Amino acid sequence: MKMKLFLPVILLVCAAGAAAQGLEKLADDTFGYLKAGTFGKPKVAKNTTRIALGQVRVHYKIITSAASANGKNAADVTVYLDSDLTTQDLQSLTDEFYRLLAEKLAAAGIEVAPYKDVQATEYYLDRQQKQEDKKPQDYDGGNGQAWVSFSAFDGPVFLRWKPYGTPELIGYGKFKNLTRTSQTVNADLATFDVVVDFAAISMSAAVKQDRKGWLYGDPYFYADYSIGGGMSIPQSYVYMIDGKNNFDQYKSELPIADGAPYAEKPYEDASKTALKTQQYFGGERHSFTPLVLPARRERYLAAARRVLALYADLFVVKLRVLRGGVKPSDNQNTARKPTDNTTLDEVNKKARENNETTAVTTGEMEAAAEDAMKSGKYQLAADYYARLIEERPENADYHLKRSAVFLNYLNQPKEAIKVLDNALKTIADQPSLYYNRGTAYIKTEDWKKARKDFDAAIGLLPTYTEAYLNRGVALIYLKEYDAALADFNRGIELNPRMPNLYRGRALIYKVKGNTVLAQADELRAAQLESGK
Repeated sequence: MKMKLFLPVILLVCAAGAAAQGLEKLADDTFGYLKAGTFGKPKVAKNTTRIALGQVRVHYKIITSAASANGKNAADVTVYLDSDLTTQDLQSLTDEFYRLLAEKLAAAGIEVAPYKDVQATEYYLDRQQKQEDKKPQDYDGGNGQAWVSFSAFDGPVFLRWKPYGTPELIGYGKFKNLTRTSQTVNADLATFDVVVDFAAISMSAAVKQDRKGWLYGDPYFYADYSIGGGMSIPQSYVYMIDGKNNFDQYKSELPIADGAPYAEKPYEDASKTALKTQQYFGGERHSFTPLVLPARRERYLAAARRVLALYADLFVVKLRVLRGGVKPSDNQNTARKPTDNTTLDEVNKKARENNETTAVTTGEMEAAAEDAMKSGKYQLAADYYARLIEERPENADYHLKRSAVFLNYLNQPKEAIKVLDNALKTIADQPSLYYNRGTAYIKTEDWKKARKDFDAAIGLLPTYTEAYLNRGVALIYLKEYDAALADFNRGIELNPRMPNLYRGRALIYKVKGNTVLAQADELRAAQLESGK
């Protein structure tokens, strides 16, 4: 008969004390305010109650490239999108994004002016007439970047932002026209330019030499790359202007990403022009055959729709942060009540002095330990569990609870290790004992012993999600990043609603230089913490 065990869960990611990051913090970090001239602080977004979405424009990447460097070695890899998407598909998706923005703004208490009011303005009609012959618009941005651009409802371009490069400077004449348009529609005018990228590229490159080459031959160039199916918004610009000549300008500081797969396995296509490596190696120039990502129309549209919805969600949260006037804090930990350091010896002494009874039976001591925990008397609770262990040393639950008090409340991991060392002398088949000791070793930064204990816990219980999480943390500090990634992936398979698994995996993606997938996991962690 197996015992029912108390499993104290201690979730750690990276440095001790790392705080969970909520949606408000993530949104505030994602949208950075660009100061212009004498306009030093956001003013329009902070005070807006009514917005006119004058320009909602989406730039869909069709060719994307990323560079990877390893010391002096550097190389580029280019990925092409292959899909049966139509122009109408992307136009409809852009129109849908406009409606989604409007709906989410309205739900946040910000009125959205009807689009027909914007269409009737003098500036809209003027811009529409001048740009009729320029549609559809697609661009070759050079350096392995190309995209197609669509404006919601096939509207004109008020402000022309380049998806990559320097934004358009706003001259006095255009500024005056935008201000007049804001006055005409009786709303703060907003323009959006959003880039949707279709691939997350992770690549490492190096010059290598096998044993034979070391003795007889020249080194050779080696690359290892992987293409993720992550959809992302790596860059965007938002411009807001009111009728009183105030304006705000925002640029994305972090990519907004979603890790949902949308494509089949990439394949090489030698017929496309390959980007060359950025430097010479041994007098030779090396290149990589470009990759093609085959994306089915329905899956691409679903993934793009999701990442655009995430963008709209985070932008509205950013407005809420600005309108609330409170800067989200990195530290969201709630301080515990001051602890009472009363010991069991003191309780027994006072009871004798007052001629009172004390807890003596197993049931009485269990109840007394629970009451001590509730009242913040953590040392007293630890003492009660010590007495219970003396009475019943074979009961793993008592060892677990006492070690958890030292770990979670008294911040004495070395004492927890002593408790668990003693327990494992007689109880060697309980995975939670190894898990708690491994977690204590993490707190003492003994990464190798921590890993060994998590190995033992997982060996006894292969579905122990928390053990995969904390072993992944230990592996990060041991710089075994691929093994850590495998642990976080396995943990997510077992429990896809544990935020710190995604946050741990995001750390690995950052180490590997894949900011898109890292942001997707950070966003998922924040969503789970907010109950989504």
